[in-house]
Amino acid sequence: MPRRLHYYAQPFWDHRREPAQRYEFVCAVDAEEGGEILARSADGVLVYQQWADTDLDLFGEVEVLAQHGSVPRAATGIDPDGRDPWLDDTAYFKIDCNADGDTWTQVDPLAEREEEAGEEAA
Repeated sequence: MPRRLHYYAQPFWDHRREPAQRYEFVCAVDAEEGGEILARSADGVLVYQQWADTDLDLFGEVEVLAQHGSVPRAATGIDPDGRDPWLDDTAYFKIDCNADGDTWTQVDPLAEREEEAGEEAA
């Protein structure tokens, strides 16, 4: 099966050590509605989406769609003391086009800003 986006709702109960079985849904709207229904009987529910290729056992990052009630921090994949993951998402590319083909080079935008600041100061 090719890589595709999966939608899940995962209930949690405070008195259990392990989370309950996760439920898979067809779309994000169904997962959010299913999460609301599960939240009526669970202490907490995490609704999320994740890219996956189940044939190759490749799974992407979890993207939280909704959270109801008490959900363990570890389940959300958020480190409260860690760096903000959105800050690490920045990447710029320089593209050199020529007859042999395009060459993509990743450029660090922060390094460019530091160089510009150093030139202005001098």
